[in-house]
Amino acid sequence: MKILIGTNNKNKLAQYRQTLEKDSNNLEILSLADVGITLDVEEDGDNLLYNAKKKAKEYAELSGMVTIADDTGLFIDALGGEPGIHAKRWAAGSDRDRCLKIIERLRDVPADERKARYEAIVACYDPARKKFFISKSEVRGYIVDEIKGDNGFGYDSIFLVEKFGKRFAELTEEEIDSISHRAIGTKKILIKLIRND
Repeated sequence: MKILIGTNNKNKLAQYRQTLEKDSNNLEILSLADVGITLDVEEDGDNLLYNAKKKAKEYAELSGMVTIADDTGLFIDALGGEPGIHAKRWAAGSDRDRCLKIIERLRDVPADERKARYEAIVACYDPARKKFFISKSEVRGYIVDEIKGDNGFGYDSIFLVEKFGKRFAELTEEEIDSISHRAIGTKKILIKLIRND
């Protein structure tokens, strides 16, 4: 089975390949570039589900292929849920710039009050059956002050994962795959897709 990954983010694409190719030898994972799609679908919804479904459906209809896409948000309790669904568009600049802005905003917040969670909606759309497969997942942790780690992107270098006591960006690929909101959601989707639930 061929599956198109509906993202132009190279880091996300690598995570999808890691998850899907490890779990099945019968899948061929294709990128937008592989099928000649240059469109960047705009995430203009006010919730993760809308954005994930929009991307999956538009890319699926353009390609004629089963397509997986997601939308992920970072929700920090002490910031009233910011940056939320606008994690990447929350502030101008690079990932590092956005991390530094959060660190500054939380400067006077005690460590035990820095709870945060990644939420992800993974959507799969099969254009032949005109059918969605949806999965929601989350990872809980805390925001820490020091930027550290090379194996991640976005806010991974300041997000301390409760289960491992390390930043997301410090985890191995195997550790990330075992708890990642995106990986868990994708595995659930794959089961639904194969079973045709």
